[in-house]
Amino acid sequence: MKLIVSHQKLFERLTIWLSTAIRLVLNVLLLITICALIVGIIKSGVDLFHALRQPLDVILQNVLLDTVFILAVVEITITLLGYLKDGRVHVRYIVDTVLIIMLNELVSMWFRHPKLENAISLSVIIATLAAVRVSVTKFSPRHED
Repeated sequence: MKLIVSHQKLFERLTIWLSTAIRLVLNVLLLITICALIVGIIKSGVDLFHALRQPLDVILQNVLLDTVFILAVVEITITLLGYLKDGRVHVRYIVDTVLIIMLNELVSMWFRHPKLENAISLSVIIATLAAVRVSVTKFSPRHED
């Protein structure tokens, strides 16, 4: 069954308008994530400065959590840039973003002294995401540009 468009010119204009609107929204989101990245870096520096009188483990905990958060923002930025460049989102970018966010949860959970069941379930999720990441990289179709 073939789809027949009755108003071809209107359809083409609507398609161009929608793709332009989507790119505009994504550019605004990209600016917001860059601002969030700058604020995150400044916040981690301020947190480090305020934590200098605290014990070393608290200082390292703050630095580690702030760093993993900044990495999550960087992964989101890479996903947006990939979409703006290619017009599609690569599965690898999505898996990387979710993996970084889950690692952030794991690191923050370490400092709360979790129950064994919670730690195991989060570890299984992270191991599954790591396996998906490896398989996406290994079995991805190669596009020759």
